[in-house]
Amino acid sequence: MTSRRSPLLLGLAASAFAVLAGGAVFAREVPIGYLGLTDDPRYHPDIVYTRIEVAPGGNPIDGAIMGVDDLKVVTDAVDIQIKLDHQEAADLAGLVAKVQEMNKAGEGFIILDLPADLVDQVSAQVKDLPLTLVNATAPEDYLRDRCYANLLHTAASDRMNADALVQYLRTRNWTKVLMLVGPEERDKAMAEAFRASADRQRFEVVDTREFTLATDPANREKNNPLLITGGVDYDVVYVADHQGEFSRYLPYATQLPRLVVGSTGLVSSEWQWSWDRDGSTQVTSRFEKMTDGRRMTGQDWAAWMAAKSVITAIAKARSEDYQKIADYIRGNRLKIDGSKGVQMNFRPWDGQMRMPMVLATHNAVIAAPPLDGFLHQTNTLDTLGADEPEHKCQ
Repeated sequence: MTSRRSPLLLGLAASAFAVLAGGAVFAREVPIGYLGLTDDPRYHPDIVYTRIEVAPGGNPIDGAIMGVDDLKVVTDAVDIQIKLDHQEAADLAGLVAKVQEMNKAGEGFIILDLPADLVDQVSAQVKDLPLTLVNATAPEDYLRDRCYANLLHTAASDRMNADALVQYLRTRNWTKVLMLVGPEERDKAMAEAFRASADRQRFEVVDTREFTLATDPANREKNNPLLITGGVDYDVVYVADHQGEFSRYLPYATQLPRLVVGSTGLVSSEWQWSWDRDGSTQVTSRFEKMTDGRRMTGQDWAAWMAAKSVITAIAKARSEDYQKIADYIRGNRLKIDGSKGVQMNFRPWDGQMRMPMVLATHNAVIAAPPLDGFLHQTNTLDTLGADEPEHKCQ
């Protein structure tokens, strides 16, 4: 047990109560980590010639900072002070070294803001450390199938996003889908998740077509929205385009007058700034004030929830033992409020946080799955994402 406890205890012991001559008592400092990729390409705003941002700007660490601030009343009540230790590295070797240093310094919980391949590799290389990693920004389904005992996820999975869309389409009986898929592996992963969701609800995928951003005439069947959506009947167009450059031209340009969902039009996410229920407007307002007007994204929300989950477990486990805190964050006693009207915790089989999703246009939330009529034997939130019987470790 000693090897499991020592890193967190080092941090707690180093920051234990200090009593000054005047008798003042100071809260002990508890560090939690936040690890990002130096010059992360996901946060480079892709500016096209019209000066339109395709990728969302802003770093999700803002969400984690707000999570620490929001729970100050809880940490003050148990006489602890949370220190968010933000570190970055430029490659896998540097990231692994950072994790090892942070853990040695007493950080038993580290929020990961990394692309999926690095989340995967870092988790594998530090799996024997007394450490919990929380993936806040990588939605790829395969990370949930790795079954790393040290990895949790507050980022929604691709399958959760797909299930949210499919539930809504099913309630409208829009079940004939034309799928448009981009050329990159990320596009194909999104499309695979949507197809799995569509198959579970017995949708008819009438065709799957690949688009390209190439503008030469030889590719007009793949780069022209009118042509690529022609020659087949459908209720809705699903587009998998993680870069967003093709999909932003798709609504109102399809051959048939149909809804567009997926990467544009009706989009699924953990959060959308126009959500106005369950105290969400206060969350959005606090975030915008803290960031000088930046609107909260799904990744910001997931980083916020990661910080809140870790801090809640540290404060409520009533122990300085790493393993007891780790057991608490993974257990049923953990209840986290994300301003979505339900209490959330982590699924035991894949470490994924259970959560409602939001389906939104650019300025309005249309629905918040799971929707009425979609039932589950234990928890309706588990209708979103791979359920336990479907889950297989890779």
